[in-house]
Amino acid sequence: MAGLFESNAVWIIWGLIGVAFLVFMVLAPCHAVFLTPFVGLPLFWLMPLISALSIYLVILLVSALLYLVMIRALRQPVRDDFRSLVGARAEVVSTAETNESSRYLVRCRGELWSAYCDTSLDVGEQVRVAGVKGVGVVVEPCGSGTAPVTETGRECH
Repeated sequence: MAGLFESNAVWIIWGLIGVAFLVFMVLAPCHAVFLTPFVGLPLFWLMPLISALSIYLVILLVSALLYLVMIRALRQPVRDDFRSLVGARAEVVSTAETNESSRYLVRCRGELWSAYCDTSLDVGEQVRVAGVKGVGVVVEPCGSGTAPVTETGRECH
């Protein structure tokens, strides 16, 4: 095995493999995670068996933890639709009175949304998204006292 790494060509090949792995980690990290157990395999050529095995077990443990995190993330519901805002908390940023209902601008999850409400709201007031109307949202004020729990199980304040 000692003769395996004596050639400069072998070192160049291993260097290219290492650089390719790093580029793959940057460009497609979601897929590169599956290659992490293979990264530790050269340790068995470079180090004594006990040292290589202990380091490789750490690499396998980290890989297994990353796989668990990825599986949990894949099982969460998709949140790519603005209808997923129903039940979320928002803050009134500005107001504009119209003749049919009050129209507001609210900040919800870091984004600004046009909002409609039948009651009068003040700037800075906390509201809950109750529904969707066109490309805007329908909000209702969060009551004082006990905070109502939303459909997602979160309190309004």
